[in-house]
Amino acid sequence: MTPRFRISLARIHTVDLDLFRPAAVALGAVALLGCSSPRDVALDEFTRWHDSARAQAQAGMLAWSELYKQSFDRLTALPPSIQQDTRLENTVLLLSTARKYEAQEMDARQFALEREHIEAQLEARLR
Repeated sequence: MTPRFRISLARIHTVDLDLFRPAAVALGAVALLGCSSPRDVALDEFTRWHDSARAQAQAGMLAWSELYKQSFDRLTALPPSIQQDTRLENTVLLLSTARKYEAQEMDARQFALEREHIEAQLEARLR
């Protein structure tokens, strides 16, 4: 029995693969982006919260010591990582400095200088 329609095997093998390339690239990108670790997502969420809370502290709507206490609590709830450890160390230093400032053991200028110094050290260590 002979089939009514004949398709040459040569014709099947010459399908233009360039048509599928954009879809393959898009699928690969989605796969890579979807692979962010929960740790990265948690740190990103922490960073967004911290930036907002820091703005509140700068505006006087949140005590500096409260900012650093909440930061400590949120950091300890994150999955363990080297970045978490580094942030925790600096948060303890910042909390201590904020408490000294709020107890009037240092003035606003000294507090700002200490805070900037500790935050600069944190940024350098995170790079």
